[in-house]
Amino acid sequence: MSLLDLMRKGSLRVVATATPATVATHGTGIAATVAEVATVAVANAPDIKAANDPMPDSDRWCWPPSDAMNTAEIEQFTARLTRFAGRGLALADAERLADKMVIRDREGDDRRVCLECAHLSGRRCGGWQHAGIGGPVVPAELVQRPQRCPAFRAPFQNAPCKATS
Repeated sequence: MSLLDLMRKGSLRVVATATPATVATHGTGIAATVAEVATVAVANAPDIKAANDPMPDSDRWCWPPSDAMNTAEIEQFTARLTRFAGRGLALADAERLADKMVIRDREGDDRRVCLECAHLSGRRCGGWQHAGIGGPVVPAELVQRPQRCPAFRAPFQNAPCKATS
């Protein structure tokens, strides 16, 4: 039994109808489909959203009401993860440290790790004299330790470093 037969018998309920686009003309004599020519008016209720519409506030259920990272935190986390991994940390270690930095930011802790600083190149610090670490080579245990360094400079910061001014 065909679909049309089922519909005629009434055993199949018709939910919607579809009309295939047909060829029409648009003043210029060039053939176009009705879908391209016709103007469609749709009534929308301003306060009702479709179930598949994106949420107007994608961060609604994120930090601070919950522990889930909001959009800004995810972007910062990703940037840190890339930076830390690019500076030699294993991916798992870089992810763990970037996650600790999210918590640090939420708690308002102003300490930084050397891996976040623009002065660090490999394991060498360009602001070591101002930082007071005793030499340009940064000890491995210090690179990931949160601290308040007077020579800290955020990456992409245009202001001159205090150590060189």
